[in-house]
Amino acid sequence: MEELMLEVKGISKKYRSFTLETVSFSMEPGYILGLTGRNGAGKTTLLKQLAHPETASSGSVIVNGIDARKEPLRAKQEIGVLMEEQPFLHDMSLELNGTLLGAFYEKFSMEKFHEYLKRFELNRETKYQDLSRGMRMKFQLAFALAHAPKLLLMDEATGGLDVVFRREFYYLLQEAVEKELVSVIISTHVTEDLDKVADYVAFIDGGRLKFYESKEELYEKYQNYMKGLYGE
Repeated sequence: MEELMLEVKGISKKYRSFTLETVSFSMEPGYILGLTGRNGAGKTTLLKQLAHPETASSGSVIVNGIDARKEPLRAKQEIGVLMEEQPFLHDMSLELNGTLLGAFYEKFSMEKFHEYLKRFELNRETKYQDLSRGMRMKFQLAFALAHAPKLLLMDEATGGLDVVFRREFYYLLQEAVEKELVSVIISTHVTEDLDKVADYVAFIDGGRLKFYESKEELYEKYQNYMKGLYGE
């Protein structure tokens, strides 16, 4: 059996008004998981616990063989994150953000960082606070790919992006998956995007993971369901 890139075992997070319930699943290297669910269902909460499992109420997260709760700093070297709330330096340029924050990652490459900024048409002298939401997602993707993570966590990453860049975004994502065997979890409401790129689909509701299946299995179930309704 191929070694797992990600093992999530009973991860949970309790808030006053919401609880993420003991979520468990695993991923092999080089696959894309599409995470769906209504607003408030727990998608962002789950991604945050995967990025920072040391803050979880219970459970464990193993990333590329590293127990992320026991060795959070080491595990973070393997994780790239695209989320609305990111600790970038808002009043500094993209270049300085890369220089200062990239220093926290052992494999961060300024050469790759510059290549991605150019490809995404981002001026390295622009301040982070002056970027639109779509441009911030482009910058976050450039920064993440520059430190060669093995797991990418993306929360509504294509929101605010134009159609042309969304195509480019998913092309780059699939390229990274194929070449680097990166595993990706992407939360989105745009289900047609998942149909194009996801290998697996998970649905979360009320803080509970309702299903986690391959796209082929879901398609087969749908076909069987339609046959049951309308016959052959």
